[in-house]
Amino acid sequence: MPTRKPVSSSHVLSGFSRTVAVLLALFGSPAHAQTTPPPKAPAVLARWIDVQNATLNMRYRIADNSAGTVTTNQVQHRESLRARVKFDARGRYALNVGVFSGSRFTSSWNNTGIGLGDPVKTLAVRALYLAAQPIAGVEGQYGGLYIIKGESSEVTTYDEDGYVTGGRLSLRRPRDLFLDEISVTMGYLTADAREFGISRRVKYLDDTPNYRHVLVDKKIGTRAGISTDFTSAAGARTWRAAANLKTPKLRVADSIVFENYKRTNGNARYGFAVTADKALTRRVSMNGGYATIDPFYGGLNADRFNIGKRVFVMTTYAVSPRFTTSVFVTTAVGRNVALPQRTLSNLVFSYNALPDLRRTGLF
Repeated sequence: MPTRKPVSSSHVLSGFSRTVAVLLALFGSPAHAQTTPPPKAPAVLARWIDVQNATLNMRYRIADNSAGTVTTNQVQHRESLRARVKFDARGRYALNVGVFSGSRFTSSWNNTGIGLGDPVKTLAVRALYLAAQPIAGVEGQYGGLYIIKGESSEVTTYDEDGYVTGGRLSLRRPRDLFLDEISVTMGYLTADAREFGISRRVKYLDDTPNYRHVLVDKKIGTRAGISTDFTSAAGARTWRAAANLKTPKLRVADSIVFENYKRTNGNARYGFAVTADKALTRRVSMNGGYATIDPFYGGLNADRFNIGKRVFVMTTYAVSPRFTTSVFVTTAVGRNVALPQRTLSNLVFSYNALPDLRRTGLF
């Protein structure tokens, strides 16, 4: 009786692959047909309008002062839109627009009427400026501008909702100039609540600048960024410096930011903040740290920090690409002067409308 040769696994696999190839040639690949999306039609308005940010927010906020008196206990809402009208297809020349709720330099939140305070429905154009990039990496801006911070944050600089009216020149040509950014801003800074809208601040474009700012920023590979800047605002001269370090090998923190400032005239003072960030899961992240802001700072930094020596922590949960919720708590520690804000807690719900705007096919 003849001996049957064993069938090798390679022979079986080869035969199987040939069979699959024949079937795919005859009938196509249903799986491929299902997973390959059809080509997208170009957005109708994308050539002219670039929407960069569109959010709706709701928060519950409670705070007390050094005497233990509750000064804030309310539900607030916030709306924001940042976009630009492009004069050319590449967007080198554009009109930038920032529309926000709120009526204070340090806040774009409106009271709902739930809790302390009457309902507010303020909505205004805070930022409106022309931007031109005649040469790659060279940009000029003129009008109602956002305040740039380098690697620093709103803790030791100005609130994210702040603004300045004037002009700015920025150079971002690291191959030629070593530094990643060099920016010079000259303009007029006012925190008058009656002038939070750009229409009421246009008059300052012709005034003698009371705000001068020079900033340089340098990225060190993908692991670090450092910046330093000098600000002269209403006669106060302040130096700032910050370092942003990526620290994944520490395990306890993915990044650490150290920022500090030194005011060199008048009520000369020093302050700093250190913040650590950590992604706990794919959707949950946490940051926290310590900050000390001197009592003569001026009240134009982040309204959730203001002045004093304090610890803080924030946890953020990304429900989806559109919805996030966060909890922020800060409290004063150590010896402090009388504080308008001793302990503060924020519970925030945010909706990012940008994905849905783009799904309309307009943007």
